[in-house]
Amino acid sequence: LRQGAPFFVAVLAYAIGNQTIAQRLFAVREDLIKPTFITATIGYGAVVIGSLSSTADSDLAALSAIMMTDIYGKNLARGRVNPRVMLMLGRLTMIVASLIGVLFASLKLDILVMLVFVGALWGAIVFPVIVSFYWDRVTNRAFTTSVLVALVLFCIARFELIPMTGFIGTAFEIIASIGGGVVLGLMAFGFLGRTLGLLVGVVAALVMMPYAIGFLRDYTVLLASLTAYGTSAVVCTLMSLGSKKQFDFDLLKERVGSFQHSN
Repeated sequence: LRQGAPFFVAVLAYAIGNQTIAQRLFAVREDLIKPTFITATIGYGAVVIGSLSSTADSDLAALSAIMMTDIYGKNLARGRVNPRVMLMLGRLTMIVASLIGVLFASLKLDILVMLVFVGALWGAIVFPVIVSFYWDRVTNRAFTTSVLVALVLFCIARFELIPMTGFIGTAFEIIASIGGGVVLGLMAFGFLGRTLGLLVGVVAALVMMPYAIGFLRDYTVLLASLTAYGTSAVVCTLMSLGSKKQFDFDLLKERVGSFQHSN
């Protein structure tokens, strides 16, 4: 409960919420999304060590793509994209990210602490990323706010910035119970569909809650990890329900792929 369970939760986050996996869904035929999801999930757990270099490579490629397209192509260039500048920014992004990685490695931080912390980062974005593919009311503000609030509450619980006692401890345990429901619900959703996914998530949270209250506060790492899941799910859902705008998914091709304004 102090390290094994939090690490297990983190691995689930990697398997079902990794941004690069989600991005690849756009390149998969619609009728092959489910088998691809299942194969990727099972395969990830089977070849973790052998896939480290591949994971680093794909993450660097995804990061450079975000820098080239989202930041430069859609914002800084203002309709006048220079391919050479775009390529240079992509390469520099990879170099800077690698240097930062080397610096973190030189700090010799506890690997288990780092893995759990990275798992919490994924846990904070898992629900917003997945639900944004299917729910047209998820806004940029709901996505960003839910992730930031989840990270703040994770840090509060993980580093015990506020004593986990009394009402505060109970509140965090309730949120963590919801987080447990989110984990199981997302897994069920991937294999069994939306209806059963929602059912499994709600039932799991309700069943877990009585056992979690007064208990999870003694296992801060697990409490913090599940809090990240629960917080992002609750905040994203509430803010999305309050939104009256609906996103037109047909705009994705235009916004993601069109960088140059036509004359």
